[in-house]
Amino acid sequence: MPDINRQEPDYDRLLNLATLTTWTLDRQQQHATDARAYAAALAAFGALRGEVVPGDGRWSAGRRARKVEKHLRAMVEASQKAEAAAHGLRTAYVGHVATVKALPAQREAKAIRKAGRRSALGELAAKSLHKTAAAAVAPAAQDDAAPAPLSAREQAQQARGINELWRRGA
Repeated sequence: MPDINRQEPDYDRLLNLATLTTWTLDRQQQHATDARAYAAALAAFGALRGEVVPGDGRWSAGRRARKVEKHLRAMVEASQKAEAAAHGLRTAYVGHVATVKALPAQREAKAIRKAGRRSALGELAAKSLHKTAAAAVAPAAQDDAAPAPLSAREQAQQARGINELWRRGA
């Protein structure tokens, strides 16, 4: 049966940096306290290593105690890891906020650089086309008569296509 007075925590408030900082510091403190308590319990359970039963071998008591201690060690490590994760959450969110804040300016600067490259490319293309058109247009004849046939040397110098003009640097 659900408890009608029970309210779920409002985690949307954590999107505020000040609130997140307070919350993560509280979590870090709680996990650090837990880790210290687990470490103290682990030290107390060290007494299990001294429980020697008649007929035990040299390491028997230690092996029995280790079966219990490994779970406490895991709890200590988990609390320390959770403490580090809370710190990591806070620093990652600070980085995220800074990145999001800087993103519009970065995009604007990138657009300006891109527009500069496009205009420079357009100018180069226009210059190239101008050179190509100037090289492709034959000099105008003095009269409207049919042009004289070209000599073999002139035919060899005449460009056969745009690729030839590019190779010559026109």
